[in-house]
Amino acid sequence: MTFSFTTGEVQAALRVTRNTLTRLRAADILRPGVHFTAHGLGLRKPNLRWDLPAVETTLAKRSKQIPRPKAEAGRS
Repeated sequence: MTFSFTTGEVQAALRVTRNTLTRLRAADILRPGVHFTAHGLGLRKPNLRWDLPAVETTLAKRSKQIPRPKAEAGRS
């Protein structure tokens, strides 16, 4: 595990917003020590360092688990 990516770099690589990352952390999908670590001072808004490959793997697995809506009859 290498926590070498900043939040901005992860946002750009995944094409998501900071709010999306916050929601995924709050839902315990992205976990401390596995996907990110806090660095520096600040308890409310610490600087985070991310393990981008671990985040990508988790989100890829999660997207496969979400059922897709069935195509409507007559649509091509």
